[in-house]
Order: sequence, then structure tokens, then C-alpha cells
Amino acid sequence: MIRSLTLAFLGLSFLPAMSRSGSLPVAADTLAPGANIVLLKNRHNLLPLQNLDSLTIVYANDSLLAAFGARYTENRGPQELLIRSVAGKQELPAGAGILVIYGDSVAIDTAALAGYGAVIYSRFRNRQQTDLISQKIFGGRSFTGTLPDNLYGFSRGTGIFTPGGWRFSFGRPAEAGLDSAYLLGKIDSIATQAIGSGVAPGIQVLVARNGRVVMHKTYGYQTYDSLVPVRKDMLYDFASVTKITGALPALMQLFDQNKFSLDATMGTYLPYFAKSNKKDLPYRRVLSHNAGLKSWIPYWTTTLKKNGKFKRHTLAPDSTADYPVKLTDNLYLHKDYRDKIYKMIKKSPLNDKPGYVYSGLSFYLYPEIIEKLTGQDYEQYLKTHIYKPLGASTLTYNPMRFYPKDRMIPTEVDTFFRKVPLQGVVHDEGAAMMRGVSANAGLFGTTLDLAKLMQMYLWRGRYGGRQFISANTMEIFTACHYCQEGNRRGLGFDKPVLEDKEKGATAFDASRHSFGHSGYTGTFAWADPDTGILFVFMSNRVYPTRLNRKLYQLNVRPAMHQAIYDALLK
Repeated sequence: MIRSLTLAFLGLSFLPAMSRSGSLPVAADTLAPGANIVLLKNRHNLLPLQNLDSLTIVYANDSLLAAFGARYTENRGPQELLIRSVAGKQELPAGAGILVIYGDSVAIDTAALAGYGAVIYSRFRNRQQTDLISQKIFGGRSFTGTLPDNLYGFSRGTGIFTPGGWRFSFGRPAEAGLDSAYLLGKIDSIATQAIGSGVAPGIQVLVARNGRVVMHKTYGYQTYDSLVPVRKDMLYDFASVTKITGALPALMQLFDQNKFSLDATMGTYLPYFAKSNKKDLPYRRVLSHNAGLKSWIPYWTTTLKKNGKFKRHTLAPDSTADYPVKLTDNLYLHKDYRDKIYKMIKKSPLNDKPGYVYSGLSFYLYPEIIEKLTGQDYEQYLKTHIYKPLGASTLTYNPMRFYPKDRMIPTEVDTFFRKVPLQGVVHDEGAAMMRGVSANAGLFGTTLDLAKLMQMYLWRGRYGGRQFISANTMEIFTACHYCQEGNRRGLGFDKPVLEDKEKGATAFDASRHSFGHSGYTGTFAWADPDTGILFVFMSNRVYPTRLNRKLYQLNVRPAMHQAIYDALLK
């Protein structure tokens, strides 16, 4: 069903185009000249590449192939894998790793091929062909071609098949059953008009369907001075999208291992809470925001005196052994303040009435629970068991430890607590006071790396040939457990509103099985298993101030999201 979502500030409806293409999806390898890509050798099933967390991939003589490969991984693992390209009149030296041969005039001693684990032949060398080769190497698409004639000692018809669909592929909307002109035109229009109306200085959008990224585009600039355009490799502060990308995948893995129980209570894994009013609250209700916890606590206000100055023994202008937690260059938090946050959560009253109240309180506690149940540092566990195996190494807390500042999207100019522009440091005050590491907020990453994690969820816990989370656990956590009580939420995951869907944050046509989360800084990630649609929206709508609420007032995210459903070819 085609619906119209209106951007209130324009009074315009985003309706389907009068003329629809009606074209059918194109099969993966009917894209000329993709059928001319042939896998000639694949020793020990090297391709598609597995275990990206163990690899550092080095590209020789092919900067374009390197650029396409960066979409799949920026990991630097302990094992170096060389991908060498040769073309034209080059002679082939002996080597190891993966060899890509372009054209049919390379001088090859067939004995030199013996050392390579995989050999790929492509008659043509151009941008499209190189793109497809990269996708096939990483398992986004299948190798299906065969050699048209005798070449390099290989007989006519030689060609090794490999499966696709291991990881993202990249292509046109029509390949995924979407009307290209409608989808691209509509989202371009919404994004351009939103930026022009001051929703945010910049926006980034990713659309995928059935594992194929069909749109990944940036709009606008980092800030309103229009000096630095938004780039795809920039890292965003996820804000509350952290709730489904930080502790939650670890908790699901622990649930698979029978180490974490949804029927256990808040007094089970953290004895500190065993003598509190929260001791009997089961995690099934807590993760569903249905346990009576207060919505939030403004922790930072406890650092202030009545005159607005900072209290002694809480904050200091310089780093010392007692004040090691850096908030800004001139503001350091006492080492024991985390205990104060725990104490405030423990003593907080429960809500007077039962029912759904969105609460971030429990998410401050999950990192410690995960550390207790795994015996590993929380951050290290996430990177070792989830992010790096996904090829999503930019997902990280405190990203300034690993990436330059110019890769960080600025968030807010803080005028009331830290009183500095925030860029590359967590926007959420509570997460900042937890050393930047919380399951409530604090995770950063690129749009594409976030999409990889969401696609793993959408593929029922599987990505890159690895089962990260069981399909059964994915179904449990993405299901609505208290719908009968008027609570739409899954376990950690948000779900479409139960009534008045026009007022929700998602597309009207998002299915009841869909799930995701939004973030205060202007972020949004949503997956729909019924249609295979994945939508990731990134912005810094809080720049320069959180008082800017146009993103919500003008229905930007639901309008874009609905445009994807309206673009489905019937």
C-alpha cells in the first residue's frame, strides 16, 4: 500500500512518481561485464574470505580495489594477506595470497601461479568490474563465470563457484526490487529540503534490501559553516542506538550460552542490587522498559553547588591520581564517581504506576554484568567477539584513541556542563562520567559498520559465514513480550508503535516484526525481516544545540523510511 508522509514545514506530500519503471530486479551477475569474472583457483576455499578479524589485507598495484575492499573491513589483524593485481604487458612474479589478472596479455609462467591461494581472471578492467571483484572476494556476490577460451594454461570452461550472500553486496535499487528513480529522487528531495530547513547541517543515509546496499549517500556539511562536507568514512555518536549495538549483542550471546537468563532479576548478577527495591525485577521486563524504573537521572547536576560552581572532591581542572576521568582538557572527574552513579540508580524510586516507561538506568549496569559473566573486559569482548569479526572495526567507545579528529562528526556545543564543543567524545553526560563506556550511550562508528551489525541481526544472527547469535535468540529478543500490556518494545530493541502509526518514528508500512532504535543525537537504524529492508539514518541534529527539534517536528526519518516501502516494485 502506497502512503504519503508529509514534511510539515513544506506542506508537501512525498507521493510515488506518476510514471513507475515497472522493471524487474536484475540478477546478480547479469550486470555486464560481471560474467567475465572467473575464479580460476581457490585453494582450501580461501574465498570468500573468512575471519576478517585475523587479517590485515594489503593491496598491491590496485588502489581502486583497495578502496572497494575498505567497505568490508578496516581491521588490522595478525595475519597479512596480499592481494596483487596485474594487467597489460606486466610479467607476473611468484607470490602468495590472492592474484587478480586483468586482460589476456599478461606474461605468466604458470609455475608462478602455484604459490597463490586464489587466482581471479577478469577480461576487463574498469570501475564496475573492480567493484564486482571486490564483492566476490568478500562473499557479497557469487563467483559464477567460466573461462571462454584456453588461457594461462586453464582449459575452456574453467571456473570455480563460490556462494554469495555472506556479507553485504552493493548495487542498484532495481537489483533489490526497488524503483531506482523513485527511491533516489525521493530521499534526495527529503534530505535536501531537511538540511535547507535547519534540521541538521549534514545527513547520511544507507538503504539495503536482502543484504544488498542500494543507496549510501551523504548530504550537507559537518557544521553550518559549510566548510567540511560529510564523508562516508566519518564516525557518528550513536547515542541511544548504543542500546542495541553495545551490550545487547553480548547479552544475546550469553543467553545462547545459558549464562544470562531473562528470568533472572537485577539482584542476581550484581549483588549490590540484591538489597534494593530492584532486587526482584526480571531482566525480561527491564529490557522491555516495563519494570517500573525511572526514565533517567541527571547525574551531572550532582556535581554542582547551588551557585552553579562545581563541588569540591567531584571535579578538578587537572588530571591527578584522584581525578583521572577526562571530560574536557580542563575538567577531570573523581575516580570514585562511578560508584555514586550506581548508588543513585540503586536508591532511585520505582514508578508509581506499572507499565511502559523508557528507561536507560539498567544500561549503565550491563557492561559490568558482561565482564562478570565472560571474565573479559567489556570493550575487548565486544571487539573480539562481534565488531572485528563483522569487519566493523570502527564501532568503538572513545574513538579519539584510534581515529583522527577530522573523522568525527561534531555533535553539540555544550553550554551548560562541559562548556566546550563536543567532537569525538560522547554527547551523553552520564556516559561521559562512566569514562565514555556505557550501554546506554557512547558507541561511535561509521554508517556502514553500523549497517553490518544490523544486517547480522536481520540475517538471524549470521554474517560473513559466522553464526554470531542463534536464530532462536534473535527471534526472542526482537519480539514484543508485553504487547498485551500496551508496551510495543522488544528486549532492548524498539518496535513500531501499536496504535496511531502515523505518529511513530518509523515508516507506516514497517512490519510488526521490524525492529531497531533511534538516538538523541539524530541517529536511527531499523531492520524489517518481512521485507528485507534495512534503513540507517545519521545526522548531528543537536549541532549546535539540542534545542533543535526539527528532525522530529518535520517527520524526516519516517518520511525517508516510508519512501523505501513506497519504492518496492509490485
